Amino acid sequence: MVQIMAVPPATWPTLQRAHIVIPVMIQKDNVDSAQHLLRYVADHVNVVVWEADADARVIYLNPASMATVTKLPEINILDWLQFVHPDDIETAVAVIRESRAEQREYRVEYRIIRSDGTTRWMMSAASPRFFADGRHKGYVGTLVDVSEHHDAQARLSKSEAVHRLLTENAHDMISHSDADNVYVYASPSHKDTLGYDPQELIGTRLYDYIHPDDLAADLEAARSGKRRRLSNVRFRHKNGNWVWIGASTRAVHDRQSGQKLGVVSIARDITAQLEAERELARREERFRSLTSLSSDWYWETDAEIRFTFFSEGIYSRLRINAQHLLGSSFDAHVQDSGAPGFIAAKDAIRERRPFQDLIYPAEWSAHPGIVRFLRISGEPFSENGVFCGYRGVSRDVTHEVRTARSLERLATCDALTDLPNRAMLELRLKQRLTNPREGVCEAVFFIDLDNFKEVNDSLGHGAGDVLLKEIAARLRQCVRPDDMVARLGGDEFVVLAECRNGDTSAISIAEKLSTALDTPVIIAGHEVKAAASVGISMYPQDGDTSEALLRNADTALYRAKASGGDAYCFFTPEMGEASRARLLMQGALRHALERDEFEVFYQPRVNLRTMEMTGMEALLRWTHPHLGAVPPAQFIPLAEESGLIDEIGGWVIQHAAAQAQQWSARYRKPLKVSVNLSARQLRSRKLLTLVKQALRASGLPAHQMELELTESGLMEDPVLAAGLLKDLKALGLKLSVDDFGTGYSSLAYLCRFPLDALKLDRSFLVQQHPEAINTWKLAEAIINLAHTLNLSVVAEGVESDEHLKFLSNTSCDEVQGSCISKPLSPLEFEQLLRETSLYLHTSQR
Repeated sequence: MVQIMAVPPATWPTLQRAHIVIPVMIQKDNVDSAQHLLRYVADHVNVVVWEADADARVIYLNPASMATVTKLPEINILDWLQFVHPDDIETAVAVIRESRAEQREYRVEYRIIRSDGTTRWMMSAASPRFFADGRHKGYVGTLVDVSEHHDAQARLSKSEAVHRLLTENAHDMISHSDADNVYVYASPSHKDTLGYDPQELIGTRLYDYIHPDDLAADLEAARSGKRRRLSNVRFRHKNGNWVWIGASTRAVHDRQSGQKLGVVSIARDITAQLEAERELARREERFRSLTSLSSDWYWETDAEIRFTFFSEGIYSRLRINAQHLLGSSFDAHVQDSGAPGFIAAKDAIRERRPFQDLIYPAEWSAHPGIVRFLRISGEPFSENGVFCGYRGVSRDVTHEVRTARSLERLATCDALTDLPNRAMLELRLKQRLTNPREGVCEAVFFIDLDNFKEVNDSLGHGAGDVLLKEIAARLRQCVRPDDMVARLGGDEFVVLAECRNGDTSAISIAEKLSTALDTPVIIAGHEVKAAASVGISMYPQDGDTSEALLRNADTALYRAKASGGDAYCFFTPEMGEASRARLLMQGALRHALERDEFEVFYQPRVNLRTMEMTGMEALLRWTHPHLGAVPPAQFIPLAEESGLIDEIGGWVIQHAAAQAQQWSARYRKPLKVSVNLSARQLRSRKLLTLVKQALRASGLPAHQMELELTESGLMEDPVLAAGLLKDLKALGLKLSVDDFGTGYSSLAYLCRFPLDALKLDRSFLVQQHPEAINTWKLAEAIINLAHTLNLSVVAEGVESDEHLKFLSNTSCDEVQGSCISKPLSPLEFEQLLRETSLYLHTSQR
C-alpha cells in the first residue's frame, strides 16, 4: 500500500486553504483504474452525472462515464480538479470551498486540459443532499462540456467588437432610424462631417435635416415606385450650411409580419466628389471647345497601329473626312517613308515608347499631289497591363516648314546672287578639313573686285547688282561641281576648290578666274571691265582650320591689291607675320585712348610777310609702352579702317581747341589751330555736334579753328561733304584742303565747297627729277590760282631757306616746316611761344 494524494501536489496549498483535501489510502491498482477513468472522462465524456458522499467519495457515475471500467473504483470527487487549467483552478476551488462550507449548491465554469494538450470548457454544477434528520449526506452533480457555447460566445463577442470598432471609427456616417424616421443610433463620424454629436441626433427626425428640394424629389420618387437605395441629398450642417452627402439606405422589416421596423443608412460627404465631377464636366467642355478651336487634331490607334479615332480638327484643318481614314495604317499616308521624322516615329512605336514633335510629309488620296507636313506626337496606352495602341496629337505645319526652309536658305545663301554665304562656306570648309582626301590640297581663293565702287558711284547700285550677278555666274562656270563659290558680301567672293597638283592647280584655277572676269560686262549700254584681285591660301601648308585659311587668303588679297590690283597672290609666312603685327597694333590702338597713350604735338604756322606765328597745326602722336613711338602713317590708316578714327579724332579736336584757347588767353594772342579730318569723319553725322561741343567747352572762338580736309575725302561723297561743310562754315570755322595737288586737284570742287585756304603739298618744293617739269612753276601756278579764287595758301614741308625765299617771292601766305620748327610737345611749344619775339627777329636777319 502506498499513500497517494488524490489531488496533485501543485494544488495542495490552495486546497488546504479550502480545508477540503482528504488523504485516502487506496490500492495501487485501484489508483490506476481511477486515474484511467478520470482521464477518459476528461478527454471524451461530454456529460457526467455523479454523486458523492459527505466525504467526497464518488458513489455514482452515469453509465456513459463508465465506458472504460466495469466497476466503479474508489474516486474522490476532488481528484477531478487535477485536470483544471492552472489559470482557472483558483476561481473554481474558491467557488467549491464556499459552497461546501455553507452546504449549498454551486455552479462554476472552467477549462480542463486534455491529454493532447488541448482545452475544453466544462460547467460543473452540484447540489447538496441531506438525510431525513438533516445531516449532510453528500452532493449530486453534473459536469457538462460547454466548449461550443463558449466558442459561440467568443465569436459573437469578437463580431460585436469588430462591428463596434468599424462603426465607431468609420469615416462614413452609419445611422439607424425607426419606422417613423427618428434616429435611434448615429455613429461618431457624424460629428466630423456634420458637426452633430450622436446624442444630438438620437430622438430627432431624419427628414428635418434634409434640404426641402431633395426631400420633395425623394418623396416623388417613392410615390412613382422609383425610390433609390443610393441617393445624393443636401444635409444641413450644424453651422447652417448645406453639405452634399451620398447615402445608401436599406429598410429593416419584421421577418414574420413584413412590417417596416426602420432604416439603416450609410452616408458620406460627397461635396468634394460632386465638385470634382462638376470640374471634370467643365474640363471636358473646355477640352471640346479648345479642340474645336485648336490647330491640332487628336487620334488613336489600336494595337495593330490602325487608326480608330480622329477628332473633328482633321476635317477643319485638312478638309479630310475622318471616316475615310479609320482602319488605315499609321504609314499609309506618308509621302516619304525615308523622312527622318517618320523613321523616328516608327522606331518609337516598335519599341513601345513615346515620341514627340516629329515632322514628316504626308499625302492623302482625297487630295492627290498635295503634300502637307505634319508635326506628330504620341504615346502608348494600356488597359490592365495589356498594350492597346497609341494616342496622340497632330498639327499641319506646312507653312512653318516652308518658312523655316526659306529662312534656312536666307541664312545660308546670298539673296542677290543665290550663292552660298559666309556661314555655308565656313561649314563646307570645316567639313572638308575634317575629312580631307589623301594627297589632295584644298585652295581658298579670296576675290575682290578692283573697281566696283566706281561702278556703283557712276552707274548706280542697280548696275552694281547686275555686275555682281554676272560675276557670280562666271565664277560658277569656272569651277567643278564639287567646288564651291560663295559671296561674303559687297564685292567679295570666295572659291573653294580641290587642287590635286598643289600650287600648279591653284595657279591654273586663278588664271581661269581672272580670264573669266576680264571680259567686259555691258550694263545699261555701258561697257564695264570687272578686274579683280585674288588672294590664295592652301591647305595644309597655310593653315588647318577654316578661320586660318580664310584669314590668310584675305591677307594675300590685301597684298595683291597693294601691288596695284588685277592680280593674284599666294599667301606666304612673311605676310602672316605682317598681318599679325598689324592685328597686334590694331588691338593696341583700341586701348590707346583709355590708357592715355596719345599726345597732341603742335607745329607752328608763320605769316611769310611778317614772320609772326599765326597758329599751329595739331598733330597726333602715339607712344606705346612696348611698340614705342608708332608713326602716324602706320596707325592713322588702321584707325580709319577700324572706325576708331571717329573717337580719336574727336579727342584731338577737344584737346586742340582747349590748348589753343589756353595759349591765346595766356599770351594774349589769337592763335589759330588747324586739325586734320579723315574721309570717314566727313561721313559722320556726329562731327558737327562734336565741333560745337569742343568750341563751347573750350571757349575758343570759331574763327580760330581750322579743319583740314583731304581731296579724296571731299570727292568720296561730294553732296554729303558740301552739306556738312556748309554747316561747319555757318559756325564761323575756317576750312582748308590739305595736300592740295596730290589728288583730284579739280577746279570744280574748289568752287563748289566753301573753302578758305589751300595747303600746298611739300612734294612741289622738292625737285626729284631734273628732267621733269619744274615743280616750283607748278607751285607758283597753284598759288596764283588760289589767290584768284580768294583762297589763302599755306605751304607745308618747308625745309630750307631756299624754300622760304621762293615762297616769299610767289606771295605765299603762310608756311610751316622744319626750317621754322619741327612738331613740338605742348611744353616745348609753350617755351617757343615765350621766345617767339627773339626767334622771329633772328629769322628775319
